[in-house]
Amino acid sequence: MYHITIEQIQCLKALVDAGSFSMAAEKQGKAKSAMIYSIKRLEEQLGFSVIERSGYKSKLTAKGRDFLDSSKKLLTEYEQLLIKCSHLESHIESFFRLSISGIYGMDMVHPVIANAMKAFPQTEIQLEREILSGERMLNADRVDLAIFENIRNKKDLDYKQIDEVKMVLTVAANHPFLNIPKSKQSISDLYKYPQIIQRSTIVEDDYKIGVHSDSLQWKVSDTNSKHDIISHGLGWGRLPLPLIQNDLNTGKLVQLNWLEDDDMTPIYIAKKKNRMKGKVADFVWHSF
Repeated sequence: MYHITIEQIQCLKALVDAGSFSMAAEKQGKAKSAMIYSIKRLEEQLGFSVIERSGYKSKLTAKGRDFLDSSKKLLTEYEQLLIKCSHLESHIESFFRLSISGIYGMDMVHPVIANAMKAFPQTEIQLEREILSGERMLNADRVDLAIFENIRNKKDLDYKQIDEVKMVLTVAANHPFLNIPKSKQSISDLYKYPQIIQRSTIVEDDYKIGVHSDSLQWKVSDTNSKHDIISHGLGWGRLPLPLIQNDLNTGKLVQLNWLEDDDMTPIYIAKKKNRMKGKVADFVWHSF
């Protein structure tokens, strides 16, 4: 039965790196006698010598080198375990999960995530884009923080408004709706054409925003697909102004502002009430 300890392996590595028991003991903060005893006990348990004791500088035997090489992964994992324990003690999360509404520009989030990665390099950060599901994901503990629009259950969440997004009613420049004289165009005329809507990321959640029940509806799973379909003249709908500003400037898309159906949508960051935030979540929360 082997009873090899991490401390023995660390002493062996320190001895090889330093080249002598005296220097290794100094770097490890141990007495030289303790270093010698640790290596001796290791050799007794292994049943072979790990150090050549002839010569001025301590060198590994062939078996000793093979043993130390095989132990390096274990030492690395042990060091990572110590780091994780330190994080747990200081409430630094091993991983942090953030969902972001599909209508909110990632360019507003990227700087915060970049700073969080620098401040907490050992934390795995998971980002998830969602459609009309941020609140549900938060309540189901699928994320730690959520950035989304239109909070429904305010009593169970801590939240704050961080921005707002203008949702613009738009069609492609070649959409047949624009063939109607502008003075005669109406919302009811627009209903004759497919409205492109986004279904919730959580399929069983039938929550809708800005959906006209009188219109034919085509459902897509993300904002970019909605943008693409509308841009090709296959339907109409509201899109985030920052996403389509360039298309409006070039004339590829037309904002139907005279129909007065645009919407200014508040954007919130939220977490569950009475739930302790780790340091990464707290950092992200206060960065907005």
